[in-house]
Amino acid sequence: MSDTIAVRPIRLSQRCLKVAPSASLSVEARIGEMRAAGEPVISFGVGEPDFPTPQPVKEAGLEAINQNITKYTPVGGTVALRKAIGAQLKTETGLTFSPSQITVTNGAKEALYLAFQALCDAGDEVIVPAPYWVSYLEQIKLADATPVVIPTSTKTDFKVTPAMLEAVTTPRSRVFILNSPSNPTGMVYTQAELEGLAEWARTNQVLIFTDEIYDKVLYQDDYPRWLNVAPDLADRTIVINGMSKTYSMTGWRIGYAAGPESAIRAMAKIQSHSTSHPASVSQHAALKAYTTDLQSEVATMVAAFRQRRDWIVEALNQIEGVHCLMPQGAFYVFPDFSGVLGRPLKNGTICNTTAELAEYVLDQVKVGIIHGEAFGAPGYARLSYALSLEKIQEGVGRLKEALSAPARS
Repeated sequence: MSDTIAVRPIRLSQRCLKVAPSASLSVEARIGEMRAAGEPVISFGVGEPDFPTPQPVKEAGLEAINQNITKYTPVGGTVALRKAIGAQLKTETGLTFSPSQITVTNGAKEALYLAFQALCDAGDEVIVPAPYWVSYLEQIKLADATPVVIPTSTKTDFKVTPAMLEAVTTPRSRVFILNSPSNPTGMVYTQAELEGLAEWARTNQVLIFTDEIYDKVLYQDDYPRWLNVAPDLADRTIVINGMSKTYSMTGWRIGYAAGPESAIRAMAKIQSHSTSHPASVSQHAALKAYTTDLQSEVATMVAAFRQRRDWIVEALNQIEGVHCLMPQGAFYVFPDFSGVLGRPLKNGTICNTTAELAEYVLDQVKVGIIHGEAFGAPGYARLSYALSLEKIQEGVGRLKEALSAPARS
């Protein structure tokens, strides 16, 4: 008798079948396999600061362990942490958010997921500017809602206008996603641009999900914030933010959503039957981050990102067929590679899409980039510059080599 266990196909849910895996995490998984095999890969893939978590925050995490702050907390986080987040929001927006208007989540990704689950139904439409973060569309689908994508390009600095929104607005329009600074483009909406979007929102009964996870990674003095421009729309706004980018706390998994109490309670109800709350140790560390002056640490990180941004934009624009805008925030560039598509590259390979191009450069020169198709923007690709300047320089050098024309015989 064989001791092999019979493998029978398991029927998957339609919900699962209609969702695509995260392109950025898929690329990083392959890069991890290549590195494990000894290949010298340089990855411009996952957006994760390469700086350590600030020392006071790390010490608070250890303190939580040593003091046995390791038990369940209330759903949606401790009251102390929610009060601290509320105080931060008061400083940023001038508006008061009580603890009952905030839920702390396992990263900003869960905050968005809960918002879609709690506030969208089948038939609802969610307006999503493209390029978009890879998880927006899949989370919308998981909520049985319908994504309505508005393509943008370098001609509009990857931003939408009120006219573009009006063109897709219907009685089924339920949510508009605003992401500024943007992942993947790094673009930041101006005060005037947000005022225009607010006028559109006032005449349409839509909810605004404002994803502000990169709000402290900025290369300009001012940050026009949605609720500063449109405080009268606070009753229709869900603010999404977290600790991952500002404090280099990606693995600690602390995000939050803030908004009308009825919406937050609905999100917390779903949360109570899924994750309940983030780890108590992470919450204690996050509380330290919100109640300690870490401006110097953040400024040091942003200054390094600025130097890297300036170098990589100039270098990419020197590659024939590549055009790259200068981002105002986050730590990504989103260059247009359409000029290298459809023509022979160094070894005679022709790539017709950036998906093919990403495979080509990973195979040929061991450089990982995320293709624009994943962000709803064919012809472009995302490169994170959250890695050392030396690695950026080597990686772009390899990229330039791979994109060069074949040598003439």
